[in-house]
Amino acid sequence: MHKENYRVMGVLELEQVQAITDIDAVVKLATETAIEIYEQRIEKDHAKKREQARKNTKKLLAGYNELKEHCENAIADIESSVPTDLQLLLTELFNRRGVLRVESILASKRRTELILEHVDNMLDVYRKQCNYRNQPYFKSLVYYYIDKLDVDAVADKLNVEKRTVYRYLEQAENDMALLIWGIQAV
Repeated sequence: MHKENYRVMGVLELEQVQAITDIDAVVKLATETAIEIYEQRIEKDHAKKREQARKNTKKLLAGYNELKEHCENAIADIESSVPTDLQLLLTELFNRRGVLRVESILASKRRTELILEHVDNMLDVYRKQCNYRNQPYFKSLVYYYIDKLDVDAVADKLNVEKRTVYRYLEQAENDMALLIWGIQAV
């Protein structure tokens, strides 16, 4: 009887070893699958961030002239403004010295100035890079976004096809996104 118990235990041990091997295979497959799905999600998130950075760059560049005007013309205190009905309505916003300050406009103006200073610096860096490499991307960007020329006019100025202008603009937008947003655009 003792021998039979040993044989049963030996058989069970072999089955257990087989089950453990099967479990190991399942765990390995599940782990590999989970890692693959995780890496795909990470890549998808990175692609989303790159696309968002490019969209934000396009918005910044498209509104560049208007943002400059905002900084030049935003009235944040009564000393730099012309009397208006708005001021009469906002009289309760006087500070201790009697100066009307619309803090949200002032804060918006300051943020916009800071962002535009950064954009201007990055445009200068990009201009130098393109000049050094003899690339037309910066010129296409300025003609289209700053000078507000349409694609046909940009193509004429650069003496290229219309679809080439679109390629240049896409490259310039991606390059500027990297310069403006840094690692977030990678």
